Amino acid sequence: MAAPGALKFEPYHDSALARFLIRCALGSKRIGHFFFWYLRCEVTGSPYFCDRFAVILEAYLMGCGKSVLEGLHKQVQLVQSLSHVATEIKKIIPEKSDLPPNATSMVQEMLRNVELPQDFLTPYDPRIKAGSILIDRCKIMASKKKPLWLEFTCEDASGTQCQPVGIIFKHGDDLRQDMLIIQILVIMDSIWQENSLDLNLIPYGCIATGCNIGMIEIVRDATTIATVQRSKGGNTGAFKNDALCDWLRSKMQVEELYYQAMETFVTSCAGYCVATYVLGIGDRHNDNIMITEQGNLFHIDFGHILGNTKRILGVSRERVPFVLTPDFLFMMGRVNKRSSLYFQRFKDISIQAYMSLRSHSKLLVTLFSLMMLTGIPELSCMKDILYLQEALAVGKDEETAHKHFLNQIAICENLGWTVQANWWIHMFMGIKQT
Repeated sequence: MAAPGALKFEPYHDSALARFLIRCALGSKRIGHFFFWYLRCEVTGSPYFCDRFAVILEAYLMGCGKSVLEGLHKQVQLVQSLSHVATEIKKIIPEKSDLPPNATSMVQEMLRNVELPQDFLTPYDPRIKAGSILIDRCKIMASKKKPLWLEFTCEDASGTQCQPVGIIFKHGDDLRQDMLIIQILVIMDSIWQENSLDLNLIPYGCIATGCNIGMIEIVRDATTIATVQRSKGGNTGAFKNDALCDWLRSKMQVEELYYQAMETFVTSCAGYCVATYVLGIGDRHNDNIMITEQGNLFHIDFGHILGNTKRILGVSRERVPFVLTPDFLFMMGRVNKRSSLYFQRFKDISIQAYMSLRSHSKLLVTLFSLMMLTGIPELSCMKDILYLQEALAVGKDEETAHKHFLNQIAICENLGWTVQANWWIHMFMGIKQT
């Protein structure tokens, strides 16, 4: 995503960078796939540079083979048909309205009446080939933008039926910011892997396919923290410190599997704590933090980044640098600040992960700087880049940086109750998400 964004810095349409990217795209089907969608998104959503991207996109398509063009045509047909359904749905159900009882049957009937390809490569991951749509498993999600929950058949290379492909189709949201954050998470994960740190991240598929249109991969066997808490005590489940622990144990009743899930929880929690702090990700309520039945904790919905926190009446809702609530600490055996091996492991892994990212500060800052002209709402000025530099403690010595992140953990531990209070308000008010 950064490479196409860098094209905006070139003085002419025909540049060495443009030719290099076209050659790379033509030499690799995977690179070409994403190159197509990045350019197509900018053609529809970048008024100042649309001509440039259109010329480069045409040059790429003229060099593609017939099979590649046919595959891209199917994907475009899919996006156009789903956009039509999403638009019609919003005419009937306004954004701020609750879903009527017949919402599911309504969207299923619309899907029956549009022309969809019988098979296609998923735009967010060309390694996944989806088949025909499973109408009976499709629905409208009860969030603000009324996204579509869609499922498609799937076959492996031998023709054996696999688990259905799940896609959330969003119409009305600019997913470029989510794309950027997920791609940065992939880069962070590669940095950690180089340092022998496997933090069990889940960088799910996400791609913008047009102006305020895009797709998100559905992560199977995962549920929101809010759903787990409601199952324990309704809205007051936000204050039940044992809710998450009890839920995971119910999913992993074999002792050995439970301890494996606990290890996964600790490492993934550490990874996302470090990542969300460095990237300044805000609006971290319990509906955009999820957990799998195998213990993977992961974050979704990155609408607020680089310290641009959500505010109510001019007051920031964020009280902590990242989410480390009492129920997370309870999972690690950290109750009333007593010592715990799991909590100590969490701290050790977090420090290693943080220090590893600091050693690649120049890379991260450069990547975000290249994206400043893309029109992403919360990456538009030097203040946003300065947040990243401050979070990474650029210019500080290692000992100072080490103490700095330990202090962030302490702040989260002391103010975790404020996050729980926000989560309770979120559930009580039934706030719809984007």
